[in-house]
Amino acid sequence: MEEQRICGSALEGLSSSELCICGGIAAEFNVGGILAIIRKVIDFLDDYIPHLLKGLKDGFSF
Repeated sequence: MEEQRICGSALEGLSSSELCICGGIAAEFNVGGILAIIRKVIDFLDDYIPHLLKGLKDGFSF
């Protein structure tokens, strides 16, 4: 079974030789960038969840 990768706007199949070459972490792998994105998501959820829970509580009270 061939793995798939995103190529432009479509998926392109990879051969076994391409999988051997592309395996592992890429050179442009940026842990700091990923952690920054995760932090933004957590900050958003931290701001949003209290409002969501209040809305659910108010919406389901009879």
